[in-house]
Amino acid sequence: MIKLLILILLGFVGYSMIQGIIRPREKKSGWKKPRSRSHQGEEMVEDPQCGTFIPIGEAVSANIDGKQLYFCSKNCLKEYKKAHK
Repeated sequence: MIKLLILILLGFVGYSMIQGIIRPREKKSGWKKPRSRSHQGEEMVEDPQCGTFIPIGEAVSANIDGKQLYFCSKNCLKEYKKAHK
């Protein structure tokens, strides 16, 4: 009876290992991306300070000298304002 239980347990462990190799699970982290926003087909804009391209939905926007500019971060916006005083 014990041999049968050990054999079933080994079979289950082997099956689990094979499934883990074939179909690895996603890493679990505390932060998840919001599913409501899709970047597919979204317009990309270039940060005038560092040259990074970012989706317009994630960009920090500012109206400077009558122009709408987009930045990758608030830090780049501050640096741009410093450099163009």
